[in-house]
Amino acid sequence: MVCLGSYGDEKYTGVLKLLSVLLSSEKEPYEKKQILQEDFHIKMTKELESEVAIMCNLSKGIEEKGIRQGKKEGILTSIRSLMESMGWSAEQAMTALKIPEPEQMQYVNGLKK
Repeated sequence: MVCLGSYGDEKYTGVLKLLSVLLSSEKEPYEKKQILQEDFHIKMTKELESEVAIMCNLSKGIEEKGIRQGKKEGILTSIRSLMESMGWSAEQAMTALKIPEPEQMQYVNGLKK
């Protein structure tokens, strides 16, 4: 496991600095390409540009998945809290939270875990 800081952190050099740039979820593909060219003297080919774009999309996808999971966990916590503090059923708690009916089954299943 490697813990990477933000780009420009002077304690990272060489491969660790390169990985920090490539795996950063905060940098756009064009920024990564520019850094790879200027700081690491890596010539950008069409194939390499495509690979950098894929890596950026992957990191954004992972980030978005984490956000969705966090929201789901937050809603489940809210449902459980309402059920416990108010003595409501799961359906009553979801109605109070204005959870759309088509989404309610996923939360009912989540409450069973």
